[in-house]
Amino acid sequence: MGAKKRKDPAPPRSTRGEGKQETREALIRAGMALFAEQGLDAPSLDAICARAGFTRGAFYVHFEDREAFIVAVMESATASFLDAVLSARGEELDLRRIVGAFVEAVRGGGAPLFGDVPMHQFLAACARSDALRARYVELIEEAVARVAAAVRAGQEAERVRRDVPADALAGLLVTIALGAFMLREVGAPIDVPRYGGAVLKLTRG
Repeated sequence: MGAKKRKDPAPPRSTRGEGKQETREALIRAGMALFAEQGLDAPSLDAICARAGFTRGAFYVHFEDREAFIVAVMESATASFLDAVLSARGEELDLRRIVGAFVEAVRGGGAPLFGDVPMHQFLAACARSDALRARYVELIEEAVARVAAAVRAGQEAERVRRDVPADALAGLLVTIALGAFMLREVGAPIDVPRYGGAVLKLTRG
């Protein structure tokens, strides 16, 4: 008789918590895609849920209302971009990498702090909601704090001028980026690579 064929072990099942997190992330991805395609106001909650493959009931398990969902999309877009820019270690973690990432984002037509959703749509949503505007301000402050940490690392490695406060430089970089996105949306001429090069020359250690 031949040996019995050995069965492969069954893959581990997701825990309840992991399943809930996966559902939440799927809804956010669906919302981000539909917002980018149709704007913040057009997609219905039913359309978002259908895109993610879930029901309205699943939506309300994770989000109190549409506004809370928009906040979650903002948070996800901001965190994803900053993770990509600031996650490197060693020699790659410097001001050149940060400025270069913002330059490429503007040139490519994206607004990294908002995902693929046009900046003016987020601003219009913030104008309608005090809570949403307050959370947006918090997200910008968090972005500045993360960039400031990267600037300090560059200063310690003597790649960034030490006589410029890290938090001030980080605030300036984020402000320039937001201004660049706004100018691009209204069609104003802006030489992003040249401006980025100027920032690097002014701040290089």
